Amino acid sequence: MRLGQHRRRSTLRIGGAVALVVALAASVRLLTLPAPHAPGTDWTLTEAFPSAAVVDVPGYVDGDWAYEPMLFLDDRTSLGTATPSGGGETALVILDGDGRIRTVRTLGADEAPQFGGFTAGDDRIAWLEQTAGDDGQGDAAIWIARRDGSDAHILTRDLGDFAFFNSQYDLHIRDGRVYWVASVPGDVLASEIRSVPVAGGDVSVRRIDGGWQSVGGDWLVSAMTAGGGATALVNWRTGRRQSIPNQASELVSCSSAVCRVLVLGGDGGATRIDVMRIDGRERHRAASGSVTAALVDVGLLDRWEVYSRQGSGASALARQQVLLYDIQERRTITLADGAGQIMGRGGFVWWGSGTGDDVTWHVVDLHTLR
Repeated sequence: MRLGQHRRRSTLRIGGAVALVVALAASVRLLTLPAPHAPGTDWTLTEAFPSAAVVDVPGYVDGDWAYEPMLFLDDRTSLGTATPSGGGETALVILDGDGRIRTVRTLGADEAPQFGGFTAGDDRIAWLEQTAGDDGQGDAAIWIARRDGSDAHILTRDLGDFAFFNSQYDLHIRDGRVYWVASVPGDVLASEIRSVPVAGGDVSVRRIDGGWQSVGGDWLVSAMTAGGGATALVNWRTGRRQSIPNQASELVSCSSAVCRVLVLGGDGGATRIDVMRIDGRERHRAASGSVTAALVDVGLLDRWEVYSRQGSGASALARQQVLLYDIQERRTITLADGAGQIMGRGGFVWWGSGTGDDVTWHVVDLHTLR
């Protein structure tokens, strides 16, 4: 090549090749992008969170034992009840992701067992167990075991007049103790904050005026009120109190961070559901029409509301749609149609589908939805 001459054509060819590669990459990216969500419609879980997973859990274990999960320790390990198709005994079991079961407790039909208050700590699980008792007058106790189900034993029978609401905080483990709320008998409305060490020991009791429900930590909320009745949060340890704004035509229930407001119509039925912060800020409509709250607990993980509405299904017992309302993004996500029972606890939401001997449970780990 002579001095002073330039190979401009080669430079142009390289530049053209680069432009072609960029154009092809852009076209591939456009082809692989998800279609835009149609405004005014519910999201699917895949649209909202492409990497999210719904994990299936069998409705029958060990042959013909009907299984009902009561608490998920992770998205593949659950604690629940199992009963044989022929009736008789009831077992409390832990089911893992490989289908293996560990029996925690087995009770006979004559004991008429009822379970509630399932909760988990770092290395323990606990629950309320009610049975007919030796004298047929009824017996109630808080049981505790290791997270793998071993070493199950009675923690205490000194429960007081325990007040459970089918909430994930009816029992909760924190700082090495198991906590619950009890009512104080008598003409004056009052509550007790009760707790016992996970290692066993005496029950500690602290009285507080009013009727309260635990919402986790040291926070209590007054029962759902209507007709302008005051709703409040109180920290039983520090005494800090937060009044919740509401109107005469509203029913308000709260967690320690979020409130659910049922706005009532003239016939007394709910016309819509609003959500707001506990001081009334950021209030907005979450649902309307035939949508109802599926859980007692409000704002799971301070972000998620779980609703249901009439859907489709082969059985009248399994015709619900499971809806997840994202408070942060203000959008509704349809998780499933044709669902039966819907439950949520500890950052997990699960529901059943099918009936009879064809039942499957499905669970979503809300911690993974980011």
